[in-house]
Amino acid sequence: MTVDLGGFALDRVVVVQGEGQGSGVLLDPYTVLTARHVVGDRDAVEVIHPSSGVPVSCRVRRSDPGPDAVLLAADSMVIGGDRAARLGPIRYGRVATDAPLPHCQIVGFPEIQRYGDHGEDLEYDQYGVSVLPMAGRLRDLLVCQLDQPAAAERGRGNSPLAGLSGAPVFAGGALLGVVTQVPRDRHHLRVEAVPVETLVPDRHFEDVTDVHPQDELFEARYAADLSARYRSTEIFGIEELGRRESRWDLDTAYLSLEAGGGESAPQRIDALLADRPRTLLRGEAGAGKTTLVRWLAAHAANGTLGPKLRRLNRLVPFVVALRDVQARGGRFPAVSELLSAGRVVTDDAPEGWSRRVLEAGRGLLLVDGLDEIPERDREEARRWLTALLDRYPRTRCLATVRPSAVARDWLAEEGFAELTLLPMNDQDIVTFIGAWHDAARLECDQLHEAGRAAEERELLGTLEASLLPRLVESPALYRLVRTPLLCAVVCALHRRRRGLLPTTRWSLFRAALAMLLGGRDAERGVGRSDVLLDSDEQHALLQPLALRLLRTGQEQLTHDQAIEQLALTMRDMPRIRARAEPERVLRFLLDRSGLLAEPSDGAVQFIHRTFQDYLAAKELHESGRLSEALKHAHEAAWTDVIVMGVGHATRKEAHHVVRRLVRIGDTARHPVVRRWHHLLAALCADSLLSLDAELMEKVRARVAALLPFKDAAETLDFARLGDWVVDLLPGPEGLDDRQAEYVVKALTEIRSASARRALRGFASHPAAAVRLELVAGWYRHPAEEYARDVLSGVRLDSVTVPSRAHLTALARLGSVRGLVLTGDLEPADLEAHLPAGVRGLWIRQNRKVEDLGLLRRLPDLEKVSLSECPALRDISALADTGVSSLGIGPGMSPEIWDMISGLPRLPEVGLHDGALHDVLPHAPTPNIRHLHVYIAPDRLDLDVLCRTFPDLRYLSLDLVDPMDAGTALDLSPLRHHPGLPVLVSGRLHDGMRIVGAEELGDRFIVMREQVQGSPSEPPEAR
Repeated sequence: MTVDLGGFALDRVVVVQGEGQGSGVLLDPYTVLTARHVVGDRDAVEVIHPSSGVPVSCRVRRSDPGPDAVLLAADSMVIGGDRAARLGPIRYGRVATDAPLPHCQIVGFPEIQRYGDHGEDLEYDQYGVSVLPMAGRLRDLLVCQLDQPAAAERGRGNSPLAGLSGAPVFAGGALLGVVTQVPRDRHHLRVEAVPVETLVPDRHFEDVTDVHPQDELFEARYAADLSARYRSTEIFGIEELGRRESRWDLDTAYLSLEAGGGESAPQRIDALLADRPRTLLRGEAGAGKTTLVRWLAAHAANGTLGPKLRRLNRLVPFVVALRDVQARGGRFPAVSELLSAGRVVTDDAPEGWSRRVLEAGRGLLLVDGLDEIPERDREEARRWLTALLDRYPRTRCLATVRPSAVARDWLAEEGFAELTLLPMNDQDIVTFIGAWHDAARLECDQLHEAGRAAEERELLGTLEASLLPRLVESPALYRLVRTPLLCAVVCALHRRRRGLLPTTRWSLFRAALAMLLGGRDAERGVGRSDVLLDSDEQHALLQPLALRLLRTGQEQLTHDQAIEQLALTMRDMPRIRARAEPERVLRFLLDRSGLLAEPSDGAVQFIHRTFQDYLAAKELHESGRLSEALKHAHEAAWTDVIVMGVGHATRKEAHHVVRRLVRIGDTARHPVVRRWHHLLAALCADSLLSLDAELMEKVRARVAALLPFKDAAETLDFARLGDWVVDLLPGPEGLDDRQAEYVVKALTEIRSASARRALRGFASHPAAAVRLELVAGWYRHPAEEYARDVLSGVRLDSVTVPSRAHLTALARLGSVRGLVLTGDLEPADLEAHLPAGVRGLWIRQNRKVEDLGLLRRLPDLEKVSLSECPALRDISALADTGVSSLGIGPGMSPEIWDMISGLPRLPEVGLHDGALHDVLPHAPTPNIRHLHVYIAPDRLDLDVLCRTFPDLRYLSLDLVDPMDAGTALDLSPLRHHPGLPVLVSGRLHDGMRIVGAEELGDRFIVMREQVQGSPSEPPEAR
């Protein structure tokens, strides 16, 4: 039985035209492995990928005298960019059994398979084979026995397998080796191959003991099912258009939001995830955490992630929505249950499939909603996750959680880096509003009346143009739209109300629920139902459901639980009870309310936790049980409910709640409990239109007593208070450096004019950490205002410039030593606004810059780094500057190395592994002495580096992917560079930091430090 590997394997197989026609396999888009005798004595050959049919010139990269195999380096990509991204990292396998290994296959281009009048047209052929480990052991070969005899020789007596030399041998999706010869006297039933580990011994290899033919077939179906399940999402406010039009295609409309981690400037989340194999992602409700999980799952499985996340392509996603854990009785999924945890409609997996995927290091574990299980169960969730990753340490993992649901560094011992999804910046809001209105315009295509369609399109255009100015006029509302969910709510209400907008959080939710619960059926043309509930009746039914979920700490109810709760509620609602039984009422609410959803069979949940909290708070208020919430004031899940409940309450009730919170805090013995209750009292006070002056002073006094900050986590809690807390925060006088840093962080998170005025007092602070926080705040506030009010005259080491607004505001800053320019900034704007005193310049993700002439006006420039600038064709201006260090990242033109080779001597060059492909095809260059390489361990090729850079005086290897302690690195090519200092750094799977290497002959063993480390920065970010 053969395995149909589909496009994944076939996309790696190429034709090699050397001394004869052979086959080869792509290790990556620029590197081909084939049989050496196909190349012969030639230094260069041509390689053709069938998808293009265009020959690509390749040079010999490695040709050892022993094995009949050779590595070729292409002058340009052998396979097109889209196909290249889908390939993902290749899997290497080695036979780890003495027994015959059936169900393997060989794919190549034998001569017998040629077509056309003159046999000039090639075609793939594939052969089912069994690998016989003992038959070639003494010769270090793979011997493969064909399942069926090959075709007979053609008339001229050539082997029917001629042209197959260099073809890959696959065990499932793992490459075992390449074909080298067909032994005589075996009736063309045997094929010999060289093991791939002979030529690339420093890669990570999967131990292959058996092959499961159904695994690859199942994974292809699973990838398609993930795509169907997760590649679209509901857009709030569009669902009244109908189910088809309300599905937002994440392939085209996904917005990569910014995230922050540590002290670095905010970056897009996909860039940050690339080099963090384990990440705990924090984000507020509605911030886009679940959307990110869905997007990663759909694209990783299908190999369609872009260059930044290419290492995730072809990994197998396991989506574990922890809200579903409760529906399963609170038991966390075992390895064999990971597939069903994702609620993807797919076939049953082959037995043991999940285990085999994780053992091979091909798993992508996506754990969504650690906050969506009861607080008492979160420690058990951590133990479950820890045990799973300890058993399968090469599994990549992303876990999501609300900001305050778990402690800082909660998963640090497990090697997790922490990131926080940031509120949408101004440009993100503009982009999101445009995408929302584009989706709304889909409705116009469904209208049968041409006049009405044109009228609606014109109205949408007018509304889109007017919305952003309306938001800017209302700072309170503008703060609300910085999450995707609430931005969609505002877009929908703005459309429904023809340009009128609510101005507070409570009025926003009231209006949103009125839109969802009232009048939707009539506007959508839905026929009259035998169960018809008005908006008030739906509120009365949904509120107890929301409160039950809150009380039980669940995110879902089973159908039976939902019906049970509706029956209890309907006991006191005789008019509804007379019209329908609970089962039909539940169906009505699921189909028509727009607030309930069925994520899977047998489960019911609210479309978003924010609406559930709002309705639960309303139920507590209307039933007179708001005081009940105070018993849960210490639980993070109840915070928003309490604040919303106060917003619903009468003035008397609200004052009572605030007084109770102050009193509980005053009498609390534990400082953490006291702090939390006093902060919650302040959040409630801030939400009220008016509060007794004496009570307000009590609250302010309690909050002031909590200062100064003791750790960074406290700053976010205070920032939620907004302008209310600004004048309580201390100035720089009397604070130590760390306390000053925390105050600045809190003020930058508040994002208001009064916060900017307070920040100005810290502008001359001597501590570098304080200055870093001041710079980080630039990306959370309007660029011009922040530069004028806060950064004017401040001496800065380095700042990131993500937009034209930040670029034009540079003139207001003090001296800046380093600039990181990101995005498509126009060359003319760069010429006009770059400050002359810059010493380091990083240019990233710019498709507009074609040459570096702008550098000539920077007399103090010393360092330049370039990445993802595909239009750049001329770097000759570097010769006219004092630049001594050049960094090259991925995404550059293939001609970049020709440009570098033509420059005068450069003492220092940094190379990201994505840029190494541009180095490999070129002749040795003597103008580099100091080389820093930022590379995955399985892509390290020191032989090529040593031959390419013969004048090296120092080599630094920063290994970006985690390794196992004790992993051997082959540094034997360094014998050609006696005395060359080499620094090896990186990270291990257990989270420890690589700090050096112990020499053992020609091999080095990675050592580890017994302290926590953090992922390295790429050379272009240094």
